[in-house]
Amino acid sequence: MLCKKLFCAAVESMIDAVMEGKALQFFDERMMRRCFALAARSAKQGEYPYGAVVTRNGEIVAEATNRVASDHDITRHAEIVALAAAQQRLGSTDLSGCTIYSNVEPCALCSYAIRESRLARVVFALRSPVMGGVSRWNILNDRGLSTAIPEVFVQPPEVVPGVLAEEADATLRQVAPFAWAFIRAHGLLLVEPLNGVSQPARRSHALIGLLWLMRALRLALSNRFGRCDGK
Repeated sequence: MLCKKLFCAAVESMIDAVMEGKALQFFDERMMRRCFALAARSAKQGEYPYGAVVTRNGEIVAEATNRVASDHDITRHAEIVALAAAQQRLGSTDLSGCTIYSNVEPCALCSYAIRESRLARVVFALRSPVMGGVSRWNILNDRGLSTAIPEVFVQPPEVVPGVLAEEADATLRQVAPFAWAFIRAHGLLLVEPLNGVSQPARRSHALIGLLWLMRALRLALSNRFGRCDGK
């Protein structure tokens, strides 16, 4: 009876994990499409077509377009502006538990700011092999920062690349055709997931559920052949 209960509990846990993963994927895609809308607005304002959103616990904390031309400041990338707005709203430079979404892989400047802000996740659509903070300079995954200065930098965030990448490329082509043509001609952005770059080792909820299921099965088999005292 005990083995059966454990088996049922493991199955339920795995199902819950899968459902949670689906919900997270749906939310990631919804936030990414919000980035697309912000990128379109940015293009209409005469800026580079980039947008960023910061969330915590399933709610938008801040969002931003690129503001380099508007503010006459080359550091006013969409991600930097969104991070600053989130910190102002939360009253802290520590954005632990937050996720940042961007239609393009954050550059080295933005990636360093993300690391110092201690975000938990970074989700983007288009890969940036020339300027990216993962593809070109592996800042987002650099464990050396947290090892050398643990008082400032926590462990690397989870990086989720390639979310709605094809849709991101199509949106970029539609809202900023000249910029899109220039980007494509110079190979600045790629429509593909981040292959070949190591990610921080993390166990997904689905994997945890599967491990529970495997343990329950081993326990059930042991009980079946008289090697378990559970009843």
